[in-house]
Amino acid sequence: MRANIKIGLFRMLPPALLAFLNHVIAKLTGNVLFPNLPVSIVDMTALSTALQSAITAAIDGTSTDREHRKAVVLQVQDVLRVTADYVRAECDGNAELLTTSGFPLAKQPEQYTEVGIPSNVRASATDVSGEVKLRWSFTLAARMFRIEQATSDPTLGATTWITAGQVSRQRFIVTGLTPYQSYWFRIVALGIDKEGLPSDVVLGRPA
Repeated sequence: MRANIKIGLFRMLPPALLAFLNHVIAKLTGNVLFPNLPVSIVDMTALSTALQSAITAAIDGTSTDREHRKAVVLQVQDVLRVTADYVRAECDGNAELLTTSGFPLAKQPEQYTEVGIPSNVRASATDVSGEVKLRWSFTLAARMFRIEQATSDPTLGATTWITAGQVSRQRFIVTGLTPYQSYWFRIVALGIDKEGLPSDVVLGRPA
C-alpha cells in the first residue's frame, strides 16, 4: 500500500506551526532526496524568523500586530502545503523516503484478514403488511451484507436459504412476505475478497 504524509495545519496554533516549520527545515537541509524544493531552505528560514517575530509582537501587541501574525501564518501554511506536495511527488508513496522529509506519515488503514460475523441481529414487523425489518451491529471488515431467509426452522433439519437482498448498511427491510407466516433470517458479512460466517438465526413474522 502506498504511504502518504499529512500536515494537519488547520488546528495548529502559531507556536506549534513555527516548531513544525523548523522541524521540516532541519530535515530538508542538505537532504539530497529533495534537490529542487519549491521554496528554498533560505526562504523557509527567513519565513521562520518572520513568524517568530510576529508571534512575539502579537503577545502584548495591537490588533495590527495580531493581523500581521495571521498573515505570516498563512504564508507559512502555503509554503508547507506546496513543500508537502513536492515531497509526495518525489517519494511516490515510498514510506522510507517520506519519513526523511520531516512531515509525519499519514496513518494507514488497518488491514483485516478475516471478516466478522454480524451480531445482535433483530427482526421486527413494520407497519406495512408483508414486511420484516432487520437490524444488526457493526461487523469487522464488512463492506456489504447479504440477507438470507428461509421458510423452515433450521433447528429442525435441513433448511434452504435464499438471498433476500444485499446492502451496505446495517439494516434491511424484507418485502413481499406472507402476512403472519414465520420466516427465519440470517446475515452474512462480505469483505473485499471473502465473506464471513453467517450470523445467528432470528425469527420474524410480518404483519
